[in-house]
Amino acid sequence: MKRIFVLRTIFPLATLLSALLAGETIDRIVVQAPAWRHLNIQMWALYSRHADLGNGAFVYPTEAIGSTLLLIWTSIIIMKERVILNLIALPVYLAAAIGLAGLLFTFFAAPWMLSLRTSGDDPAVLQTAFDHFLFWSNLPCRRSDTMFPLLIMGANSHI
Repeated sequence: MKRIFVLRTIFPLATLLSALLAGETIDRIVVQAPAWRHLNIQMWALYSRHADLGNGAFVYPTEAIGSTLLLIWTSIIIMKERVILNLIALPVYLAAAIGLAGLLFTFFAAPWMLSLRTSGDDPAVLQTAFDHFLFWSNLPCRRSDTMFPLLIMGANSHI
């Protein structure tokens, strides 16, 4: 029963972190990215240097890594308490797998964003960074907005 108590603590926290990241992901894809295409590429770089490489350098990794680690921990508890928690297993396992895939593909997206620190203001270099960052960021397996609905499904299965 101690595992169930721990699960009732870490699962909601994982869901909260996932919800925050999902909202930020949707905002980036639906609101920010289309607007960036209408701006001078140097304006995007300036914004990203202050946002993504400013507070975002701490917020986004904390949410992504934190939610994924908590989901892995949740998955382990579910595996050990298989009989009691069978209903929430599939959504949690899928969310954990998506979280892991997202972290893996972040290794392809992050260098493009990080390159803005030293890339200067050459429009061609910035456009390449923008195009590659957007490509790797928009892959479905990297999008945290796919994790959150799975966690809500799991939560509705009554932990």
